[in-house]
Amino acid sequence: MESMSEYTVSFADAHVSIQYDTDELYHFLSLLFGDVCGVPGADTEIRLFIALDESTGEYTLNSTACAPFSGPLGVQFAAVLFDAVIFNLLNKNSHGIAFHAGAVAWQNKVILLPGQSGYGKSSLTTCLVTHGFSYLTDELCFMPVDENAPMLPFTRPLCIKPDTAAAVSQLISKRALSTAIVDQDGLVIPHRSLNPDFLHISAPPSLILLPRYLAGSTLKVDKISAAQVCTLLMTCDVNARNLADHGFQQVVQIARSTPAYQITYSSFQGINDALQDLFDVLHWE
Repeated sequence: MESMSEYTVSFADAHVSIQYDTDELYHFLSLLFGDVCGVPGADTEIRLFIALDESTGEYTLNSTACAPFSGPLGVQFAAVLFDAVIFNLLNKNSHGIAFHAGAVAWQNKVILLPGQSGYGKSSLTTCLVTHGFSYLTDELCFMPVDENAPMLPFTRPLCIKPDTAAAVSQLISKRALSTAIVDQDGLVIPHRSLNPDFLHISAPPSLILLPRYLAGSTLKVDKISAAQVCTLLMTCDVNARNLADHGFQQVVQIARSTPAYQITYSSFQGINDALQDLFDVLHWE
């Protein structure tokens, strides 16, 4: 361990240290966490260790806070590492609510896309980014208790599951695809290959858009009530156990102050036009 280098990930005032031992790992970590890279030596919540096993050519992730995992530096390794890092960043966080959600911006207005795994959150986020929306995250948004504090998106590469990888691949250019990690477990796409003029926007959400992928369905955009939004947001509350009321009062406040719609779709065709119609309804210029 003495010869290992340190990579620090920082988010919402918490820090995780990743100890690594090869240049290949450094480039892998920079791809995954470059937008949330912190200063080495910070007061870290946990230390993770990744080392090359020269006998197998695979890498092993170890920590007292997660189960060991071994494999090549592919999509699955990235998924396991993201889970370990995010869990430990939020494990003790009680000064805000973290949502399992994507986020994009349109004319500096933030659109929150909450949803549990399998709802089409990352694939819809990718679709919007390829149609001119600004990327913020496809995974996690943190809302501080302080209303005046900015929303914090956990900005990372777009992570696409294998069941939607083929459809998403049709949306992006060959050049962008050439920068991605591609294997049988899906895609990890550097967001700047789709969004080269990336701007970090931390405004509160102006719109909640709930993705609902449903095979064979007709494209629909339906307004939903604040009560429905509360129910759905509570299912996406990542750090509920740390909060006195599981974050319910903050969720109610967000639901009451932010217009919300559900978008049901079975393909990406027509989504951009449907959202432009919605923006007209909302009087977004």
